[in-house]
Amino acid sequence: MDLERVLIGADDTVPRARYTSAEFAALEFERLWSRVWQVACREEEVAEVGAYCEYLIGDQSILVVRSTPDTIRAFHNTCLHRGTRLAEGSGLLPEGCIRCRYHAWRYDLDGGLLEVVDADEFDPIPEGTGLRAVRTERWGGFVWITLDPEARGLGEYLDPLPSLLAPYHLDRLELRTYLSTVLPANWKVAVDAFNEGYHVQGTHPQLLPWTDDVSLEYEPLGIHAHYGRLPNARRQLRPSPRLGLVPGEYDEGEILENFIRGLGGLFYKDERALVEEIRASSLDGETMLSRYQKGRRALLDARGVAVDDFADDQLTSADDVYFFPNMVGPIYPGIAIVFRVRPNGLDPDTCIKDTWFLQWPKVGAPRTRAERRFFPDWTERDWGEITNQDYANMAHVQIGMKSRGGPALRLNRRQEANILHMHRTIDRYLTAP
Repeated sequence: MDLERVLIGADDTVPRARYTSAEFAALEFERLWSRVWQVACREEEVAEVGAYCEYLIGDQSILVVRSTPDTIRAFHNTCLHRGTRLAEGSGLLPEGCIRCRYHAWRYDLDGGLLEVVDADEFDPIPEGTGLRAVRTERWGGFVWITLDPEARGLGEYLDPLPSLLAPYHLDRLELRTYLSTVLPANWKVAVDAFNEGYHVQGTHPQLLPWTDDVSLEYEPLGIHAHYGRLPNARRQLRPSPRLGLVPGEYDEGEILENFIRGLGGLFYKDERALVEEIRASSLDGETMLSRYQKGRRALLDARGVAVDDFADDQLTSADDVYFFPNMVGPIYPGIAIVFRVRPNGLDPDTCIKDTWFLQWPKVGAPRTRAERRFFPDWTERDWGEITNQDYANMAHVQIGMKSRGGPALRLNRRQEANILHMHRTIDRYLTAP
């Protein structure tokens, strides 16, 4: 394809073919997905020696294996004999080795070839033959892989996110819920939907009485990005300025209750009880929000959540972080919702979205392994009002993108700045030698 026609121009407009073209999707697989670091799984998904997890990106299958208590390896998921996929999904490898289901060739957990059935009937196989390794590193409780043997190290790739997110101790969180579905849109359409707050007034107007969707700060962080509430907005309970309401025309208690309700049950029952208690008590000159933040600090501290590095106003405000190229989500002290979005095979019109709910483990409780639940059609499940609205948009966006009468996309220079930053970063990979 003519690369110049699909790059972001000097006028910052975004060619629609970036979302719809099979040729552009193929270019992304060749020059983007083959070079970036990407999350394959959570460490706890391969907690035991012999535990494995398959990661699919495009038409590539990667096998992640815990080979020793302290070592996680990754391999191209293909037998050296006739190419059969060695393992699918996730689980525990029987016999403490990787065994091909077709002709029973066996490999050890470090990828070395252990056994060839009727080996004397083959030409001599060189000593040291084994599965081709894929580079893997760990950070934040996630297992990251890259298909590029020459890629820079993960720490350099992620910079400066590890410093920003250090107080959250993501490596100490546990995976509570794992949901996956197929969405009828390009993977970037799904990432875009969770990388800006501009759509709230159009897609989620019911939230405007309960949230300030305007006072958000957007900033690039290396190749990644971030958005969150401005410091002054974090210290207030107020509706969207779009409604034109002034103090006295809205109920701060209702805003606080809806804030907690809108997090889909991630907050515990005692947080809801705390709000009820505050609404029923005298504030004695304090604001309702400051009283709640102090109460929540005590609750989190009692659960063992590390909160010393957070100011009070951060306890009720998320860091919405975008990990280039395909992971995004709000992160709160003690909890996080992480969305990983991938192309669905080689199809530019659909994508796979994984939703991970992470939480601080209960003191003294054993770690549990979250069940993977997959919904081939997102409409098979009720995802809650807000997510249902987001998902319902996807097909309309993808169909509209294909209109021959539509010009290049024009983005809001502030509220959609993270989306433009993502596209410009993609271009750096597409044009790199």
